[in-house]
Amino acid sequence: MQEQPLVSIIIPTFNRAHLIGGTLDSVLAQTYTNWECIVVDDGSTDGTEALLEAYIANDNRFQFHKRPDTHLHGGNGARNYGFEVSKGEFIQWFDSDDLMVPEKIEIKVKTILDYNVDFVISQTQYFNREKGGEYTYNFKAEEVSFISYVTTYISWFTPDLFIKKSFAEKVSFNEVLKAGQEYNFSCKLLLKTTSLKKIDKVLTLRRYHDSSIGYKRRENNFSYFKSRLEMYWINYKEIIKLTHNKQFEKYTLLVCLSSYFQGNKKVKMPKGFEIAMVKAFGVKSIYFFGALSTYYLYGKYHFFYLKLK
Repeated sequence: MQEQPLVSIIIPTFNRAHLIGGTLDSVLAQTYTNWECIVVDDGSTDGTEALLEAYIANDNRFQFHKRPDTHLHGGNGARNYGFEVSKGEFIQWFDSDDLMVPEKIEIKVKTILDYNVDFVISQTQYFNREKGGEYTYNFKAEEVSFISYVTTYISWFTPDLFIKKSFAEKVSFNEVLKAGQEYNFSCKLLLKTTSLKKIDKVLTLRRYHDSSIGYKRRENNFSYFKSRLEMYWINYKEIIKLTHNKQFEKYTLLVCLSSYFQGNKKVKMPKGFEIAMVKAFGVKSIYFFGALSTYYLYGKYHFFYLKLK
């Protein structure tokens, strides 16, 4: 390419000094050279800052920022701040423990320009897992819509998304969420545009962690269903202000309700949930209250719950 548009690679990090060097080396190895790599630290107490200073001394395309108090603690706040200081025409969010294949940015820039789309999605796979290393996205670009994303198998990880800054400006990461940031961000993105191209090549090498937050949540049923309900409920409250799509509304509330029931009376129902159910299901909400009654009395709910579906 004779003229290379600037790409902003935004990486949130927290206590990853032992891993982020590999990530930054994979950025340095990119065949596409017009990039800025913005690392936003979320309060690390290890040697992250010293490590970044060494990279910046050798290559001024790297930047190191500390998340300011104007953004909430967590990866989402760091991502949003990184976007605020970015200058690129295109945005590539990435994680501080994953790796880029050398052609990742080059292929994505060429694709988004050649097809004149608003964002592209590429494939990913785990590089440190003997079994189940591949994570293939089997959907087609033309299948992607807001509703298909919400209700079917269509999904992607944040590092696989590459987007025009002009569209990223219309969507931000929800800083209250502790999980499900990809889902929330993509819901909002797909309400703005479905102009995309899917690249059927693995361009991200994802690190698998047995000790990851998500893994620990899934190992603990109570924690998993509590987190699942919170994520879908927070997402619901934000998205319902942007669209009153009934299919989204009912599907999301049923996921929340299912998580509540599967929490075995340890998960609390969020404030305002009953009102939301009545608004969404109308007369059929009688089945909701029937399910609650049999759940409290007998620990059963399936008969009335299925009537809502």
